[in-house]
Amino acid sequence: MKFDWQFNHLGMMVTDRDNILNHYQNIGLGVSVGPQPLMPYIDGEGEITFFKEIDGEPISHKYKTGGAHNFKDGQSQIGNCQLEVYPMKPGPGMFISRYLEEKGDGINHIAFNTNDIEKDTKHFLDLGCELVFNVTTNGKTVENYIDTRLHGDLMISLRPPADNWENSWRKNNESHPLVNNWKFLGLGICVNDLEAASNYYSHLGYKKLNEKNYRDDWKISSQEFSIGHILFELIEADDGSIYSDSLEQRGEGVAEIIFTVSDLMKEIDQLKRKGTQTLLISDDKKMASIASGKNGNILTRLVEDH
Repeated sequence: MKFDWQFNHLGMMVTDRDNILNHYQNIGLGVSVGPQPLMPYIDGEGEITFFKEIDGEPISHKYKTGGAHNFKDGQSQIGNCQLEVYPMKPGPGMFISRYLEEKGDGINHIAFNTNDIEKDTKHFLDLGCELVFNVTTNGKTVENYIDTRLHGDLMISLRPPADNWENSWRKNNESHPLVNNWKFLGLGICVNDLEAASNYYSHLGYKKLNEKNYRDDWKISSQEFSIGHILFELIEADDGSIYSDSLEQRGEGVAEIIFTVSDLMKEIDQLKRKGTQTLLISDDKKMASIASGKNGNILTRLVEDH
């Protein structure tokens, strides 16, 4: 199946939204740009259907759309990447609350725009994945969450194509003078069993980009996939790797966001002036891992692009 998707955003669930947004701006990573507009400006009736837990009966909530925008999320603009920072209370209730209870803050979904949300959703459902969250406006689906967490603990969110309002909002955010000129490349996803995770991603229809690779300087085995032009690097970490703590503390899941930059050493110097530590630089001086995870539990990797 061909996934001609457009990347929309990364979804990070947290207990303290403002703390995360402040952290990223202080370390020179992302700029807080406020909540996303999405669809509430359209007058009519909206409905959210979700599972309180992954297993159980769905719950639906209807509401009027249009009027003042009151979403609780905040956006951190990191280069051309939108990071949705959404606050939830850990514990029983919605499945995202369970995620926070079990794992703490972190990225739990990646969202794409698709020209055929029903067809693409059906593709995953036919492969055994579950639909765990559905949002409609006037009876039309505007977002689906699909449970693709079996290996890598990351959900896929699908949305229809972005409209002119959303596109103009994104363009305005990217033009902010404090936003870094970074290009979002993809995600580093820690897994316990690289072979099993690789087979799972192949089963779902992700495009395999290479065979298993070992990086001695990074102390990892990895394999790359892509979907919607976004890189998904599956990582199996050795003891002593910079990812070991992530696996030990949070288990499988997104451990790193990855960006390309034009001048790696220049970016490292700018981050250093903000007090941001560089954890590791590759032997060829073309890739570095940045210690951005004090809040949010996500490292940042920069890759020099020629």
